[in-house]
Amino acid sequence: MLHKFYKTTLKNSLEVIAIPMNRGSKVITSNIFYKVGSRNETLGKTGIAHMLEHMNFKSTKNLKEGDFDKIVKSLGGVDNASTGFDYTHYYIKTSSEYLNKTFELFSEVMQNLNLNDEEFQRERKVVYEERLWRTDNNPIGYLYFRLFNNTFVYHPYHWTPIGFKEDILNWTIEDIRSFHKTFYQPKNAFLLVAGDIDENEVFKQAEKYFADIQNSTEIPEIHQKEPPLDGDKEIVIKRETQVDIVAIAFHIPNFRHEDQFALSAYSEILSGGKSGILREKLINQKALVSEVYAYNMELKDPGVFLALAMVNPGVNPDKVIKEIKKILLNTKITKKDLNKVKNQTKMDFLTHLESSSGVSNIYGDYFAKGDITPLLEYEEKLNALTPQKLEEIKKYFDKSVTVKLLKNI
Repeated sequence: MLHKFYKTTLKNSLEVIAIPMNRGSKVITSNIFYKVGSRNETLGKTGIAHMLEHMNFKSTKNLKEGDFDKIVKSLGGVDNASTGFDYTHYYIKTSSEYLNKTFELFSEVMQNLNLNDEEFQRERKVVYEERLWRTDNNPIGYLYFRLFNNTFVYHPYHWTPIGFKEDILNWTIEDIRSFHKTFYQPKNAFLLVAGDIDENEVFKQAEKYFADIQNSTEIPEIHQKEPPLDGDKEIVIKRETQVDIVAIAFHIPNFRHEDQFALSAYSEILSGGKSGILREKLINQKALVSEVYAYNMELKDPGVFLALAMVNPGVNPDKVIKEIKKILLNTKITKKDLNKVKNQTKMDFLTHLESSSGVSNIYGDYFAKGDITPLLEYEEKLNALTPQKLEEIKKYFDKSVTVKLLKNI
């Protein structure tokens, strides 16, 4: 099921991973992952990892602003980037003949980014508008942000990668430069290339473009551990919204924990596709909500299992919360239910492994969080799941953080 990968480490500690797929299409996805996300930020300086993602497409010593995208397009390729809680990911999808060019671009950005104040001030406005659009003026986005603010009170997962609005307005270019110097070093990154490539060619080009880039400073460790919930916690928000929305979060272990396989399977049973139990009971049978889903977040540090629902007009949000909790705690899983999820999960997994970008995302996620073992054990652990194992993970649902976003009327 999984593709074989090859790995080497350069003298500056940059890891290089090659995943040959031999599809005959000559398509490759070249990626660079930096092991830095919003979890590496501090209060007062939140959102910088995301801001730096934007700045990475600006000018460098040898590239004018906008040249990066123009060059990729001239190769017939596409590029993009994303910032999460745990890491930042950049990719270029091209023909395999342009592997060297993708590495040249990534190495130029790693070592020669200008980070000038004029470009920074313009891009800050773009990021601020994104914060308004995705969070402040979007009821679900705002609820999601507040859910993390209240589910994590000590750990940096307290905020989502977009950061707090006031921080966006108060960063300085020196903040951005310092963050780049600290986290955008070879020893805190890895290259990953998937598709129709030869691993030796990947290693050769990586050596050429990256081996001489120097590391600059020590990388601070994250010591914050979120304290356990003392009991249920409920937050009520009044907001301009068409409908009431509710969200419930439960603390769960990190991505390495064995229970993650059962938690992910349970989230699929609850809300995967049109036959999910939450959808069937709360939408089709009881007409309490218009949309509902459950999601298991596999994060580098202990994360969350969450459920979110859009409440139908005239329905008491407290009733919806009670029903969701009842379903989570009382749903009995049969072997038939579990086998259906196993088969669907395997099919989805195989589909992702068909493309170079899908392979990059799956492998990159585990390498970026620091352990590929859960991926290598994926099929074995999925096959070993039993209804009893899914019953055991309900222990995580005993205490919760609930956020209700209600119409301000």
